[in-house]
Amino acid sequence: MKNDREAIEKNYRAQLEALVDKDFTTLSSLLTKGFTRTHINGNTQTQQEWIGQLKQGQMIYHSFDFLDTKITVDGTTATLVGRVNSDATLYSEHRIWPLQIRQTFLRSGGQWLASRSIITLW
Repeated sequence: MKNDREAIEKNYRAQLEALVDKDFTTLSSLLTKGFTRTHINGNTQTQQEWIGQLKQGQMIYHSFDFLDTKITVDGTTATLVGRVNSDATLYSEHRIWPLQIRQTFLRSGGQWLASRSIITLW
């Protein structure tokens, strides 16, 4: 169980690092094929739609300050709730965004992959 939590935390942090580095290949490898992301405005996108907007520069993440993370593991599924302050330019608005990131993870082929992400302000 501890190793599962560590693997999930590692995936989560790697996702955010990949966003800052604009490493969309790594980002995709951390997500399931059916991954969806719901943004603070309530819009839900597929992985392909979201990464497409990232590549176009509509969302640019400069850095993340990690505040707290809670992980619950239940068999082959897990939930992570993390709070960060994100220095980001989202649709031309640059500021520090206080984000809560709720992600569902699935264990697949011996690794944990994010399958759903819901972003809200806190």
